[in-house]
Amino acid sequence: MALGDLLVNPGAVAGLRHALDSGQLGHALLVTGPDQVGKTTLMLSLAAELLPGGSWPGDPTTHPDLWLEDSSDERISIRRVRAGGEPGSLQEFLSLRTYAGGARVAIIARADRLTEEAANSLLKTVEEPPPRTHLLLTAHSPERLPATIVSRCGRLALGLVESLATEAWLRDRHGVDSATALLAAELGAGRPGRALRLSQDPEALDAEVKVLDRFLAIGGGGAPAALAAAAELAPGSGGEGRERLLLDLSIWASFVRDAAVHAAGAPELARLRSRSREAEAWARALSPGQSGRILDALLRAGGQVASYAQPRLLLEILFLDTFAAFPAPPAVA
Repeated sequence: MALGDLLVNPGAVAGLRHALDSGQLGHALLVTGPDQVGKTTLMLSLAAELLPGGSWPGDPTTHPDLWLEDSSDERISIRRVRAGGEPGSLQEFLSLRTYAGGARVAIIARADRLTEEAANSLLKTVEEPPPRTHLLLTAHSPERLPATIVSRCGRLALGLVESLATEAWLRDRHGVDSATALLAAELGAGRPGRALRLSQDPEALDAEVKVLDRFLAIGGGGAPAALAAAAELAPGSGGEGRERLLLDLSIWASFVRDAAVHAAGAPELARLRSRSREAEAWARALSPGQSGRILDALLRAGGQVASYAQPRLLLEILFLDTFAAFPAPPAVA
């Protein structure tokens, strides 16, 4: 897919286009941003432009001069990086002559999965890559990468994508029906890749809708309902669980923000159009300031998740403060 056709930040695409056209693209680039926001897709599109045009008739991801690490492995071991570690390692790929006689590209998606040994092995390649080699790394937690690698890479940051843009992209580019596109875009929480997956998996989309509706049903039940919901909605405590909880918190925060803007008399600023009735009910029960305090608590909880707080305990405190306080939000199931 061409750079201009991607659903990512227009400024980021324009910056890459300028670097390409002016010959200023460095040999190493680190793209950061939230999970599933389009970082790897952007790097694959960039790779397609860097590799010699017409040199490969098949899928660009199978081009002999492209090396891609985008596996589901939780960690990237040193064997995947260093020569002699495993067949097709990065350094083995870089030691070979190019197929088309031009540039070659290596992409490490979610490079924050690199073990310390793998990162150290990669460092020399980042410092002194073979001629006409581009190393493209993506990460949503760049602080997990060694500063020595980060400092030697150009940087490009991607942000979340507006729900309306994602909705139109799902409907017009992928043929998703309007109702599904609306829900998937809203629950994708600014991440087009996640929204696309939800639009193509009815069971997953239904599960996400239930998580939001379960949050909205807590009101009116006091402390018992708050504690029961915390037990039901708390994910595991590992990395996957933290990512799950961060997404849930961001969706709940979007709803509470909508309640605040409805209460302030500005419903046109709402983001979750599929839950406008529920947001109006909250707005009748809570002032903009009261909704704002709940929103602040949700945002603080997101920071605590990143600090490895226990998900269930965090939700118990959050839900008690939100739904067992006075005035409490209404139940809007």
